[in-house]
Amino acid sequence: MTWLVLFLSFAGGVVGAGAAAWVALRGQRQDARGEWRERLDQAIALVTADSTAEQQIGDELLADLIDSDLGSDEDRELARRIARIRLGQQIVGGPRGLRPAEEVDLSLAPGDDGDVEQEEE
Repeated sequence: MTWLVLFLSFAGGVVGAGAAAWVALRGQRQDARGEWRERLDQAIALVTADSTAEQQIGDELLADLIDSDLGSDEDRELARRIARIRLGQQIVGGPRGLRPAEEVDLSLAPGDDGDVEQEEE
């Protein structure tokens, strides 16, 4: 009977510690998602600013948020949609008034078409 009491005490301690750790990790994840959302709000404010410099900073912040694993898949998809809208505004509002003919690859830097340039010999 003594062994049973010891075993149950140990099992209770393990379950209690596991539950406390789970709650702590869940709280950290929620805090990280809250921080991600605050950064998204800041990115939206920057990309809609009047200053070109602020818009560029917002574009970079938006790109970082898309790559971040702190947001959920749905959060990152929202950031991708915002980036597509922003990219569409840049293309349509550009100096030549170009309209996108196909899907734009958001993994490339602005102005990079993905081709590798080779030097002439």
